[in-house]
Amino acid sequence: MLFHKILVTGCGGDIGLGIGRILQEEKIADAVVGCDMEEDHAGKVFFDRCFVAERASSERYMDALLQLVVREQIDLVIPTSEPELRLLCANDFFGRKELFLTANQEAMDIGFDKYRTAEFLRGHRLPHPWTQPADAGEPPRQFPCILKSRTGCGSKTVRVLTEEGYHRGMNFSQDDMFQELIPEDEGEYTCGLFRGREGEIRTIIFRRKLRGGLTGSGVVVESPAIEKLLNVIAERLNLCGSINVQLRLNAGVPYVFEINPRFSSTVRFRHQLGFSDVLWALRDCVRVEIGDYIVPPEGLRFYKIFDDVIDWSNVMGKEQQMCYVDKLKSAGGGTPLSPFSDDICSMHPRPYAQAA
Repeated sequence: MLFHKILVTGCGGDIGLGIGRILQEEKIADAVVGCDMEEDHAGKVFFDRCFVAERASSERYMDALLQLVVREQIDLVIPTSEPELRLLCANDFFGRKELFLTANQEAMDIGFDKYRTAEFLRGHRLPHPWTQPADAGEPPRQFPCILKSRTGCGSKTVRVLTEEGYHRGMNFSQDDMFQELIPEDEGEYTCGLFRGREGEIRTIIFRRKLRGGLTGSGVVVESPAIEKLLNVIAERLNLCGSINVQLRLNAGVPYVFEINPRFSSTVRFRHQLGFSDVLWALRDCVRVEIGDYIVPPEGLRFYKIFDDVIDWSNVMGKEQQMCYVDKLKSAGGGTPLSPFSDDICSMHPRPYAQAA
């Protein structure tokens, strides 16, 4: 085992659950525990133990986290929620950077501020949508455009702004910004980007379809233009670790609209396809050979599905569970789903005609 005990924060969320399942399946630590600000969640099925954590907005957040680390003899913490990551980044990890598995500080500083992301891309003459602060008193360069938060998480604070909507007298804050609306006719892409301590860069590119603001399905694509852009971004960020880059193509040119400096919600899809950035980052942080990367073939599709899982632990032990399942089978009843049921992957030769 590389580690004695790993703590995954946000263990009830999609990223935390994905990472927890990977760590349990790969047996990279003696124990994998989680913490979350909620008590009732599916993480209890997949983690060895789960703890209730303070919210990132709480003044007690870091003290409570460090107390948990000491009490449970934690080797390493993998933070997964953006509020936590933003807090840690803004406070220089409270002097404990070696305790946390994240991307490097520069990547986080730039990626967590969407205006700084656009300025970074502009400064390095990389293709990007025009971007301007919304509170500067100047109207957007063109309509319709995107109105989004500089520091928002996900798509919750993103909307399409029309000229009519702008002239309704909206009030914009310092956190608001306008951004060019890139047509999605040529598809939207989510890209995994990993760079190790020795400078080796590894990528995976999906053309995706969104469902509820998250990647619901996608197909692996090969694109020299996107590949070249990702390599330049990794080098300019001095990247060490794993990030996620989102972009759209316009006239064959990839325009980056977000750099998410954290593990992606597609983390388990990617792991199943051979892009094992969680394992690579863990091995890299203890200076162990990270292993080879076999690039998945173009046209490989994935689909996000929802499983039903049952938490047996609060009513019966493992032997009782086995006896109960046997009784269900003999009675002709249903068999409970395994908590480690896989997401679906299939080979398909055709790429999407259009990504939603």
